[in-house]
Amino acid sequence: MKSFRLTQLVAALLLFSASAIARQNSAERVLVEAPRFAIPLVEKWASEYEKAHPGIEIVLIGEKPSGESADLSLVSFVKDEQLPANQTVFYTGRYVLLPVANEENPLLDELNRKRVNSSRLVELFFEKDGPDTDSDVSKKRKHDVTIYSGNNADSFAASFAAHFGYEPVDLKGRKISGDDIYLIHAVQNDNEGVTFNNLSYLFDIETRRLKEGLALIPLDLKKEHREVLHQGDIDKTINLIENESIPLIPVEDFGFIYGDNNLQARNFLAWILAEGQQYNHAFGFLQVKDEMVAAQLKEREYLPYTASSN
Repeated sequence: MKSFRLTQLVAALLLFSASAIARQNSAERVLVEAPRFAIPLVEKWASEYEKAHPGIEIVLIGEKPSGESADLSLVSFVKDEQLPANQTVFYTGRYVLLPVANEENPLLDELNRKRVNSSRLVELFFEKDGPDTDSDVSKKRKHDVTIYSGNNADSFAASFAAHFGYEPVDLKGRKISGDDIYLIHAVQNDNEGVTFNNLSYLFDIETRRLKEGLALIPLDLKKEHREVLHQGDIDKTINLIENESIPLIPVEDFGFIYGDNNLQARNFLAWILAEGQQYNHAFGFLQVKDEMVAAQLKEREYLPYTASSN
């Protein structure tokens, strides 16, 4: 009798396992690739989407089987003319770039006495003179600095340079290979170091404070804007930049390159705009502007979705 019951139990477990495997194999997958800076946010979007849509699996690039191409590829900066005719970018967030220095950099005292306007920032970071350079900008600084910037395809160097009318090759100093997180490490270990980066790398996402060893470059802004940035709080910084237009601070859209051949990928993108925006701030990113949300959903006829969370 015991042997018979054991046989029944084993058979039931095998049947359950086979059923589970079949359900897993039948799940529709969306393959996604993203640069390192965006992975925590993409993972959050994916996990929340899967909870709301059983049977859909969002697979990140590191988990996908070899030989398969991604359905969605996140890009931080792309020009429309660089895209194939059958592809477009679906914007799902915005990032902010701020200049920083090692907190022990003696240049900070000099800059605090005469804050950095557009001309001084151009003189600090770029090889070429800006069109409206101040007469005293070309004077030799009292202190040496080392500018660090990235040089790979996912670096923020392209968007930072473009914001001020330059190309990445015009950036001064040392080029660091690999992800732009290494720019933070370089400046933390160099008292003369200066760089720029996005909020998710400049701030500790857990404590919401500026990372140890860093100090924001004092920009020439309105007093109330300077006071917010001086607090070194990521949530106050996001709130400020999301509600104010500050030309001296680059803000760039990021999103996914995709085609129209995967319905589930398109549905995932629409969900990110309609529901996923609520997670952007937690990971150091701005939400997409309301008008862009509405335009993208309308243009691509995502009728089941509304821009309710932005």
